[in-house]
Amino acid sequence: MKKYTRMKIIVAVLSIVIFSLVYANTKTDRKQTNTKRGFLSNLSELKEVSDIMDIIMANHVGEKETDKKELMHGAIRGMVDSLDDPYSTYFDKTEMESFKEDIQGKYAGVGMVIQKKDNEPLVVVSPIEDTPAFKAGIKPKDKIIEIDGESTYNLTSNECVKKLKGEPGTDVKVKIYRESSKESKEIILTRAIVELKYVKDKMLEDKIGYLRITQFGEDIYPDVRKSMESLVKQGMKALILDLRSNPGGALDQSIKISSMFIKEGKVVSVKGKTGEEQIYMREGKYYGDFPIVVLINEGSASASEIVAGALKDNKRAVLLGEKSFGKGSVQSLLPLPDGDGIKLTIAKYYTPSGISIHGTGIEPDIKVVEDSDYLFFDGFVTNIDEEKTKENKKELLKELKGKEEAEKLENKKDTQLESAIGVLKGILLNNKK
Repeated sequence: MKKYTRMKIIVAVLSIVIFSLVYANTKTDRKQTNTKRGFLSNLSELKEVSDIMDIIMANHVGEKETDKKELMHGAIRGMVDSLDDPYSTYFDKTEMESFKEDIQGKYAGVGMVIQKKDNEPLVVVSPIEDTPAFKAGIKPKDKIIEIDGESTYNLTSNECVKKLKGEPGTDVKVKIYRESSKESKEIILTRAIVELKYVKDKMLEDKIGYLRITQFGEDIYPDVRKSMESLVKQGMKALILDLRSNPGGALDQSIKISSMFIKEGKVVSVKGKTGEEQIYMREGKYYGDFPIVVLINEGSASASEIVAGALKDNKRAVLLGEKSFGKGSVQSLLPLPDGDGIKLTIAKYYTPSGISIHGTGIEPDIKVVEDSDYLFFDGFVTNIDEEKTKENKKELLKELKGKEEAEKLENKKDTQLESAIGVLKGILLNNKK
């Protein structure tokens, strides 16, 4: 469906399952089964690459100068691209740093969600809570017109981000224009480690808990556990687990989070190059037998599909929404000596019933189609003041959809969420009988 084109692009970039143990095991297996490894076994191929590098360095005339290291990086990128696998990717140093920041949920900077258009200043969508920008009083809709004395009008979004990031403890000077007061002022921000949160919770009517996970970062389990403890303490009787538009993340986190809701049994299994199966059983604290509805859609991929599949196959939850994305492969992130790296597919995973959902996705038990993705326009960062950013989102929606359509979408109800509430109310009422 067209509404998820953007989300599918995000999934292709973000849906990594970091799984070092599988990589280590399959690496050992390959050593045992394939003795033709290492420099000498690849000598003839490497000689051809070396010869081509020499030809290019000696003869190529172009718009820019190049060097052998740049050519080698291009060769590596070409090798990975030749796999014809959208989930195996070569990252240069900058891309590698950005990717690790996203999956780890940490980076050194000032802490702002930003928006940038051509020939316009940088606009603050929202400051992230408890960060330098937040503590300095920067607000949604503030325009950053200069960074360290340089105008942002002609900078790209990536150039602005690069200028704002830096070593913790270093300073960056920004010039802010605030429309409400018609004033400009300069603020010096001291960069710090910014932690991105991907979890939020709230209590809905009839003691139905709501838990949303926007991405499976490397260490989100403590945040999910904190949310669950809070909901249980408030007397939660049922739970909605919202995994809509969640592009995935770390496998170990999906296992830990699945285990919260499965009393016993298998969570997932994986098969690498040799075909040997490794099974992962539930682990850790079990939070009780309350009824659960899991919300999924076409943007639910990778680790979020592992959780949805585990709860479905163990008959622990009702899946509601739309068919999930269908990414059933496992990737490992392999750093290279120059700071670049490779995200490489090393295995496929299977739900507890032994089904591979790769390319097919998971069908919900109850299909409820959402005809607009405005409801999922919040993005992935949850530690922002959502009330203060509503106006910003409304204005952006008007630019994207037009005023009339924006007003319709603004007042539109979340039909999938309301359906989930209805299902759980029915289950709770039936349990009373």
